[in-house]
Amino acid sequence: MSSNRPNHSIPRVSPRAYAYVQEVLNFGFHNAHSVGMTARLEREFAARMGQKHGIAHCNGTATLQSALLAAEVGVGDEVIVPAFTVFSTPAAALQCGAVPVVADVDSQTWTIDVADIRRKLSPRTKAIIPVSICGLMPDMDPIMEIAGEHGLVVIEDNAQGYLCEYQGRLSGSIGHFASFSFQASKTLTCGDGGILISSDDALALKARRAATIGFRDLSIRPGDTVVPEELRCRPDYKRHSSLGWNQRLPEVACAVALAELERIDELVAMRVACGEAFNEVVDRCDWLRPQRVPPGYRHTYWTYPVKIERDDVPWSEFRRRFVELGGDGFYGAYCPAHLEEVFGNLTEAIRTQPERYPHWAPYWPDYGEGLCPVWEAIQPKIAMLKTNYFDTNEIEQQADVFERTIRSFS
Repeated sequence: MSSNRPNHSIPRVSPRAYAYVQEVLNFGFHNAHSVGMTARLEREFAARMGQKHGIAHCNGTATLQSALLAAEVGVGDEVIVPAFTVFSTPAAALQCGAVPVVADVDSQTWTIDVADIRRKLSPRTKAIIPVSICGLMPDMDPIMEIAGEHGLVVIEDNAQGYLCEYQGRLSGSIGHFASFSFQASKTLTCGDGGILISSDDALALKARRAATIGFRDLSIRPGDTVVPEELRCRPDYKRHSSLGWNQRLPEVACAVALAELERIDELVAMRVACGEAFNEVVDRCDWLRPQRVPPGYRHTYWTYPVKIERDDVPWSEFRRRFVELGGDGFYGAYCPAHLEEVFGNLTEAIRTQPERYPHWAPYWPDYGEGLCPVWEAIQPKIAMLKTNYFDTNEIEQQADVFERTIRSFS
């Protein structure tokens, strides 16, 4: 495979990260004072993604938990999530005592199916968590319409969706909340962490408190994660007014994330270049089908997913051949969320000991096979190719191996 793309490489870690971390270390660690890296990250990330407020978190699952707590989701409530997602998405609902209701995916885009959302609404539905899976946003306008009709909170899960676009709008700019992950595999990383963004002042304040042990006198000002000393020093001061967890992101990590944010366009461009290189290969193959990118969408390829449509090319053999020829391997798509073993184990526990699970026993659904038939049929045939390369020569090499792998099955 040949390409006219110019050769280009970028460092794995932004050079500016070293200077920002040094600032934090030189200042030292103090309970109520800092050099302001958290504030800068929260302010600049929210602005870049089209929202007013940012709340840094220790990871991208904690962000979802804070958003659900802020939306007052709890026992007896339902949260609609897609079948194609990392388990963190339904796990956040479980952690709040709510019930995850799993919706099927669109057969072409593999994002959450709006029609199935409507089918699975109930009087107990409180929130929807649509996921920008692999770097492609869901169909957000009808999701927001459904939310408006039923008074639901929409939490965009954009762990894999940096700078995706939907009808001219950025991922993270549409929902009541949007969650992003800084975990090591993500487009923007500081090793681990996450951030929640919102433009709703009341929801953002509740989320801030949910992420900081329910401290009463916090604000939504960027970096406001500690109660002022003049308040908390008093013996009669009551600190905690609402339920919350201790989910703050250390300032050293914020410093790295800030440096990476400042080059987010460059990081995304490398992923997109890889996605485009794989697209050129797949365009010449009649038995691999990529994730459909509808008009008006921008895919930013956190990974490159394709469906193997030949029954005589087993997934395991396709991967074995790819690696044998020098490929970097690839992943299968995540097990349909409702078929994860945890749901089967919980179902059995609730059935045999309902007194231990009074918050779930009256509402627990059937998570068995057939709940999301579209994704159940597609999932075993998906190959998710890696795109986290930092040199276009390596991208071209992987695309060439991919094409030779396909030819070997001709």
